[in-house]
Amino acid sequence: MSEQLTHPGALAEDPGVAAIQQLVDTVAGEAFGLATRIADEVTAIFGRQAAVRRTDLAGVGALVLPSLADPEGRIQGAGYVAAVDALADSRWWLEWFMLRNGSPERLVVDTDPRGENFYDYESLPWYDVPRTTGRRHITGPYVDYLCTDDYTLTFTVPVLVGGRFTGVAGADLKVFAFEKAVLPRLRASHHTMAIVNAQGRVVLSNSARHVSGTLLRGPGTTSYPIGDLPLALVDLPVRKS
Repeated sequence: MSEQLTHPGALAEDPGVAAIQQLVDTVAGEAFGLATRIADEVTAIFGRQAAVRRTDLAGVGALVLPSLADPEGRIQGAGYVAAVDALADSRWWLEWFMLRNGSPERLVVDTDPRGENFYDYESLPWYDVPRTTGRRHITGPYVDYLCTDDYTLTFTVPVLVGGRFTGVAGADLKVFAFEKAVLPRLRASHHTMAIVNAQGRVVLSNSARHVSGTLLRGPGTTSYPIGDLPLALVDLPVRKS
């Protein structure tokens, strides 16, 4: 027999869905909240002096390190990535910190364009989308070989000083940590649904057919916004033979 698509019921009619939306908003808010505080700190630094140097960014680490040291926290890395030529003493720079084997450390990459392993971040979505849109962005899920070496979500916000783009501030969250917080609530629902990013890629679902990273295509789905996040809750059709 051919497959038929059915919907067990609209998500909007289920009061439990609001609880899932609130939970996702809370978890994502932890990452975006830190990114926003970093952006505010960097904006203040640029507002205090005309020529900002790498050593002037110490306040970024002061914000990030307590979050990385929090045993109950979900943040795996965070910091500020400077726009090209934003700093007086380095054309390219990442003031970024991460957990490595459970201990916080600074991310060290080659920021010299002449170097063999130069890390050109300008074209990467977590940097380019906030730069071109002026809006916050969630990149992933993707395998972050540079920092977490695991499936990761990167939450970034643009840093604007007097309307001028001076880089992005962001925070990394392992998909596993997101799953640990949200998946039990998804599995408890009698709806088949997924949380997707702005590109329609599955972040998390309670369907074996729609694993993390799957790109949803075609008709048959209805999406519901999750606050003002670049995420949505999608009502997936149930396939029956």
